[in-house]
Formats: sequence, C-alpha cells, structure tokens
Amino acid sequence: MYSHLPPLNALRAFEASARLMSFTLAGKELFVTHGAISKQVKLLEDYVGMSLFIRQHRSLKLTDEGERYFTNVQVALQTINNATSDLITQPLRTQTLAINVLPSLTISWLIPRMEEFKSRYPHLYVDLSIGDFEVDFNKVNYDIAIRSSTTLPKAANVMTLMDEDLCLVCASELASQLQTLDDINSMTLLQHTTRPELWQLWANSVGVKLTTEKKFGVEHFYMLSQAAVSGMGVALIPRFFIEDELKSGRLVLPFDADLNTKFTSPYRYYLLTPKSSNLPLKVQSFIDWLLELFAPYRH
Repeated sequence: MYSHLPPLNALRAFEASARLMSFTLAGKELFVTHGAISKQVKLLEDYVGMSLFIRQHRSLKLTDEGERYFTNVQVALQTINNATSDLITQPLRTQTLAINVLPSLTISWLIPRMEEFKSRYPHLYVDLSIGDFEVDFNKVNYDIAIRSSTTLPKAANVMTLMDEDLCLVCASELASQLQTLDDINSMTLLQHTTRPELWQLWANSVGVKLTTEKKFGVEHFYMLSQAAVSGMGVALIPRFFIEDELKSGRLVLPFDADLNTKFTSPYRYYLLTPKSSNLPLKVQSFIDWLLELFAPYRH
C-alpha cells in the first residue's frame, strides 16, 4: 500500500536540513552528528533517485525538486506529529477526576497547589470535594479519596502517603511565656475535637504532666491553625499544614531545637482508590503528582 514510503529518519533529516539550510544545525536539533545527517539525506536522495540539495561551499541550496518535496514532507510530518499528540492526550481529554479529601488538607494545603497539577494536565477536569467519612467506592462516585486513620482502611486499594508528624506551635507573642515544657500548663490547649487524645499522647512522649484545665476545641486542623495564629493558645499540628505560617512568622516553634517536642501521632494519611488491578491513566497521573508533593514528609 505504501510502496514509495521512504525511511522516517531520512525524512526527518531532510526536513530539518531544508528548514535550517545546514546539516550541522539539523544534527544539533536531532542530537546526531553532521555526518549522520548527511548520510541520511544521501540515503533519501538515492531512494528517490535525484538530488534534493545543491551542496555549495559551507552552504546548502534546495533543488527545484527539493523545494517541492520539502513543502510536502513538512506537511506530512506535522500531520503525523499532530495525530500522535492527539493519541497521547486523548486518555486525559474531557475526563473528570473526582477527588474527595479531608477538609483541612483540602483548604490549607491541596487547593493552593492544584494550579500546578492543572497546568500539567490541562485537559483533565478536577471535581474536588471534602469529606472525613469511611469511603465505600461501591456507593460513591470518587476516583480517589484521601483519609487519615489509626487503622488500615478496608474495601479499597490503599497507599500510605505519610505518618502524621505533629509539632507544637503558637503565635509569636506567646512564645516568650514558654521557657520550659512545664509552662505548657499555663496555656490554653487548642484541641482537635475528633482526636482529643493527642495532647495526652504528646505529653507522655515528652515527659510532661498536664495539669491545665484550659482547653478550646475545634474540629479540623485548618481551624486549629487559625486559632493558634490568633493567639488563643498552643496547638499540635502536622508541619506540612502550616509551612506557610511558619515561614511568615504567624506561627512559631516556641522551644529550642534541643527540646524535641515533635510527636508522631497514631494517625496515618492514606490514598484510597477503587479495588482494581489497573488504575486509569488520569488516576495514576494524580497519584504520581501527589507523591512528588508528599516526598519531603515521607519517612
């Protein structure tokens, strides 16, 4: 059917040489030597049975046949390039990626970074929602969910994203009141209401006896960080949630680095997908991107 189809490498070498009018520049563009380009062009000329270039001293000129051939070859290569690009991007085009993520993780961490994902996959429509409930992929139409738990989630493909490393933080104006760990008892403890045990677990890990009755409870880490920024008390918050606040000075680590007040909680963050042997490309693309973001926080 294609009895007069020449070698593709020879066509590419000819097109680049004709466009740049240089075997040397064509070689640089295609990452081969001047000699390799010259050899491929000669192969094409032998194939078609005529000269396509007039080789002058340190310059090239297309023959009349070469001029006509160049125009047609350039159009044909562009058509092949476009068809291949369409084929590669088609799996992502006009598809929806439904993601359900923990509220605090979504508001304070994921959304500010989603523009980078969208720029990498512009043809992928993201439907992002929040949730902190057990996920049953047979009942909900999600492609991906992110949850934190003390036990391994069930009825899903599960990937561990990271442990939950907490650090003790407060507003800068409170830091001077914290000279020793025992000074914690003069502060209001800002408490994650769905994880009320965290303060006692932290105290056990650093050897402090908690005696204060001053507590203020909120439901999510996002709310906890805002309460801490407002100077309402001290909080235990995963560092990745509050990198911006720490950089800006809105939150500080009140104790010297010698006092190791960091604490790994019993919770872990998991990425969940429906049980399947093969993940769709859109899902794998998001997972690969997310793992890049979480890499600094993974043990």
